[in-house]
Amino acid sequence: MLNSGFILSSGLIRKCRQVWQPLFLLSGMFLSLVFCQTLYAADPLLGGKLYQSHCINCHGANGAGEIPNVPDFSRGENLLQPDNALLETVKSGKGMMPAFRGMFTDDEIRDVIAYVRTLRR
Repeated sequence: MLNSGFILSSGLIRKCRQVWQPLFLLSGMFLSLVFCQTLYAADPLLGGKLYQSHCINCHGANGAGEIPNVPDFSRGENLLQPDNALLETVKSGKGMMPAFRGMFTDDEIRDVIAYVRTLRR
């Protein structure tokens, strides 16, 4: 009698593990994705401060551009690219824009990109 109860309970435990283990795994994956998104989210407020001190002379206060051949961020020009493509452009420079590699961290550049995306009308 004791033996059959043990077999019944161990079978029940095995079935519970089969049901709950994948659910715990999926919930852990979901929570880690949510946490990672907030951990690496860009801050447009910090990006605005950097933009004001380093970008405004050429790109203008509203992003419309102060010099020829500068993209008009207020119209969304060049902003349809993924953040990583824009990050590489800022780090490497383009045309008359100097390279900012080593001057800003990748996170600071992402902050500026987040700010520039707010300039679109």
